Amino acid sequence: MKKVFMLAMVAFMTFAVSQKAQAIEDPNPKGTMVIGVRGGFYPGFGGNVVADYTLINSWWKGHFTVGAYAGYNTRSYHYDYTYYSYTSRYSNIAVMPRATYGLNLTKKFEVHAGVMLGVNYQIDKWVYDGGYSANETHNHFYFAHGEFAGVRFMFTDKIGVEAEVVYSGYQSYFNAGLTIKL
Repeated sequence: MKKVFMLAMVAFMTFAVSQKAQAIEDPNPKGTMVIGVRGGFYPGFGGNVVADYTLINSWWKGHFTVGAYAGYNTRSYHYDYTYYSYTSRYSNIAVMPRATYGLNLTKKFEVHAGVMLGVNYQIDKWVYDGGYSANETHNHFYFAHGEFAGVRFMFTDKIGVEAEVVYSGYQSYFNAGLTIKL
């Protein structure tokens, strides 16, 4: 059995090494602006707008961008207890500058990752049913951050689609939408 396994591994390694290497395309030219308008999902629903400006196009095979993120997210939860129940609604508005490193794998397909830091304005509204008659609303400012990884596919030189997975405590974790390259 060991001989069969080793033979299969050698065959796999030979096959993997003999494949033609795929070149990474040139980075976005310095001064390129990319704008994305996206819908966000989980937790809750929302939307956001991002803008990225290519500042440096000579970091290894990729490009470094600086930009901005503006997003809105809303979600609600319902809690049932013995004598009362309540619904809590959270609305979040975030504004964050962001920095991104991107690689153009092909002329139409890009992968990117980055970070963003900024502020989040949260509105909490609690609506009580049953034993309590008071409703509560609270407003908070929070420090917000997000780490993200995404893909962008361009149908033409100017128009495409993009998707990002974002780790942020106040905004949507999955965002997808349209992108425009200027």
